[in-house]
Amino acid sequence: MLKKLPLLLCFWFISHVVVSQITITSPVQRQVIQRDLANKAIVTIVGSYSQPVDELQVRFIPVKTGQGTALDWTVFKTNPRGGLFKGTVTLTGGWYSMEVRGLLRGAVVGNVSRIERVGVGEVFVIAGQSNAGGSGLRSTNETASSDDRVNCANFINDPGYGTSASYIKNFDSKNKSFVTTTTDAFSIIEFSQLSKDVTIGPLGIGPYYWGKVGDALAAKLNVPIVFFNVAWGGASVRVWRESAENPTVGAPSDFQFDSGNINRYMPGYPYANLKAVLGYYGINMGIRAILWMEGETQNLLNLSVEQQNATLPLSQQKPLPVTEASYLDNLKRLITRTRQDLGNDNLTWVVARTSYSGVLNCGVAGALPPKPSPVIVRAQNLAIADQSFSPIFPGPFTDNIQVDKIGDRDQCVHFTGSGLDEAANSWINSLTSPVSSNDSRNFFDLNAPIMADTIPAVNLTCISNQKLGLSLPAGYSAYQWVSSNYEIMGNTKDVTVGPGTYFAKITKPNGNIIQIPSFTVNANTPPAAPTVSANADLNYCEGTTVGLTSSDGALYEWVASNSNTIVARTKTFNIGTNGTYSVRIIDQNACLSPLSNGVTIVSKPRPVQPTISLKSSTEFCDGQSAKLSSSNVGAIGYLWSNGLTTQDVDIRTAGTFTVRTLGSNGCYSAPSSGVPTVVNPLPTSPTIRATSDTVFCEGSKTRLTLTPANANYVAFNWERNATLSGENASAIDISTTALVKGYVVDAKGCYSKPSNGIWAVRKAKPVSPVIYRVGPYLLAARSTQPVDEYTWSLSGQALATKDTLIRAITEGVYTLQSKRKYPILASASPLVCLSSETSLVTYFDTKSSSTLETTEFKFPDDKGISIYPNPTSGVFSVDSKFNLEGVVLKVYTMAGIEVYVSEKFDFNSRRVLDLSNLPTGTYLLRVDSQSYRLTKQLIITR
Repeated sequence: MLKKLPLLLCFWFISHVVVSQITITSPVQRQVIQRDLANKAIVTIVGSYSQPVDELQVRFIPVKTGQGTALDWTVFKTNPRGGLFKGTVTLTGGWYSMEVRGLLRGAVVGNVSRIERVGVGEVFVIAGQSNAGGSGLRSTNETASSDDRVNCANFINDPGYGTSASYIKNFDSKNKSFVTTTTDAFSIIEFSQLSKDVTIGPLGIGPYYWGKVGDALAAKLNVPIVFFNVAWGGASVRVWRESAENPTVGAPSDFQFDSGNINRYMPGYPYANLKAVLGYYGINMGIRAILWMEGETQNLLNLSVEQQNATLPLSQQKPLPVTEASYLDNLKRLITRTRQDLGNDNLTWVVARTSYSGVLNCGVAGALPPKPSPVIVRAQNLAIADQSFSPIFPGPFTDNIQVDKIGDRDQCVHFTGSGLDEAANSWINSLTSPVSSNDSRNFFDLNAPIMADTIPAVNLTCISNQKLGLSLPAGYSAYQWVSSNYEIMGNTKDVTVGPGTYFAKITKPNGNIIQIPSFTVNANTPPAAPTVSANADLNYCEGTTVGLTSSDGALYEWVASNSNTIVARTKTFNIGTNGTYSVRIIDQNACLSPLSNGVTIVSKPRPVQPTISLKSSTEFCDGQSAKLSSSNVGAIGYLWSNGLTTQDVDIRTAGTFTVRTLGSNGCYSAPSSGVPTVVNPLPTSPTIRATSDTVFCEGSKTRLTLTPANANYVAFNWERNATLSGENASAIDISTTALVKGYVVDAKGCYSKPSNGIWAVRKAKPVSPVIYRVGPYLLAARSTQPVDEYTWSLSGQALATKDTLIRAITEGVYTLQSKRKYPILASASPLVCLSSETSLVTYFDTKSSSTLETTEFKFPDDKGISIYPNPTSGVFSVDSKFNLEGVVLKVYTMAGIEVYVSEKFDFNSRRVLDLSNLPTGTYLLRVDSQSYRLTKQLIITR
């Protein structure tokens, strides 16, 4: 039974399903596409899908590592329609698993469909007689292929055939045209690995020796191989040529068994099979060459006449029927006809040099022994050598195979046993060996193949739930639509049918037929025309767009009414060209709606394109800006590319900036020419540090030094209290209170960001104090500012006292400084600032100073004891020039009455006495100690 699987287009379209099923209908399992001389082929992928997709992808994975070049997911069809798809990819020679998936808006929809075996490699058609097609006896050592990549067209499925010794038993009834009347039912078939139990369709009898040939070629070329076999047992080159040139008349057989009756082949046969294979598979898969092996039948005819002549006198002997000229003429005319029927003069033939045969009664007593025919081999060689007849290539020479085992050859002509291996090796060597010792190229390097022809696509149009339209491209000479029951549904390129399964055939102008195998379709009602809404005024500004949005659909097609070409496939279509636009939708059944009503958009003029003027350099340091200004012809507003809306702008970033002006009609101009800006980076900030205390007294200073972070500078600068000083020095002295920062400047004049800040703090120096003489032997310090302590010195020697009062009992220069103490956070010790010195000179003199505030004074001549004031109101001071121990002060009246006596004390500072209780008058004050006694007059007045 014939196993008919689709090879070209088999479209399944099943609506109202949840999962979008992807069905691959071409290529089919184990199909091989002919490669070119660059080891590549265009592979056409066809099939169907059942839910809208907007992209179809394919990938090819080598079946085994090294058996091809992987092709990752590649888009081969965008925006398919009607549930049917067709697309192409270029694939390198190899043996692959193929996967197809559909995507909608970037997401995979439904299943990933897979074909386990498909290839790009070599396609051969075997023709000739039985030593090419098989003897009809499935010998135990017929060579099946061991390589998975060797394939054949398995037309015949007879499970018992592998063990039967009979000839072909059963042909599928749908494929009877191969041996009977017409090619109408000639059909795409299933391919099989060339195993022991298959046939090489349409007429090859078992694997014969071709399995071994295929294994060798697959290993040598590293690509898959497929064989077709149209060889016909006993058919001579004459019969092949006559059946090609006179297809309506059965060619007479070479053998007449009943006198008076002419045995004839069926009209057009055996050539009809070769023509059909070329016309179907050659144009759809491509073909490397026809492998021709015939000559034994022609030799048998000559041998039969020779045997008859052996018993006849010379005058009665017949001429040999096959001459060099007749064989050459038949072969050339046959080759010419195949090229004409294929429509390609470059169809390559590989012609075996073979003639070895015996007579019909070979092996019977008295029969001539088998032998080759040099006449036939010469004719074959002449055809090969004729350059005007190129491309034609020498096949194997087989007349030296099994000649020593005449009885082992079936009917003294067929290869058997080891002869099958020898025949295979002979074919392998002829195809793969270098053409000469000086030329390493072989058959596959020198002979360009016929590449696969274009496969047409079927288009589907939804009409209703009962009807749908199918169409094929124009340009073919004939069309035929056929139902699954082989009922002809139409003979035009367009046909209206109901739901069902169909296939089609189209005839090319040269008579070759492309069959589009069965596809199943469902009828659906197309969706209603969509409606369109706009997101902006249809009277839009020139240079902008209007967004047109369709009502809901699965997919969308926007068209311009002036061209009817598709301009967008999204729900919302943004357009900025005047015109009228419509949309149609594709629904969940992949049906196309009518077009919506047209929406017309018209543009408004734009203001004059503005220019930009520069108000500063466009190259600046980071943190600075470039000042740009727009022209203002007809402008009522401005829009810069960075979003600013004033005529003049400060640009603080690097980039290219443009401006558009706003006109009174609400339209913006085209952008101005761009103005580039360059922002130079700042050098890295330096650091500064102090080499002395940063808190110092007035009159002192601190030193700050600057350390750059790297070599990216050419100058320095300093900032004091936020004011740049212009000092180009790595170190400066600070003598005032200031916040100090440092900068480095690079070659472009860019200042770094400031360094760390250091506060330099100058503390005020106290004002010089004033020395007052508050007694004959007592000096006092006074300041107009607060003083923490005083420092007294006598003739350059510091005195211990820190007080405001000091007894001056030694001559010399007394100096005084006031002292302020400032706490410092970073130190436990305060900062001490001293005033300038105030000096007072004392002399031993008897004269009194007339004032206490003087730069010099003289000690009084008072014997060392001084009373002041004297006269007094009763309260007075007593001071001594000497430090006396154990002193007692006593006061007497002039009459000698003691009115006051003190406790004993050490007289080392002045003493204040209050005798205001005494009456006025003159008294005597006595100073009494162990080492010194003195009496002085005291006057109390009021």
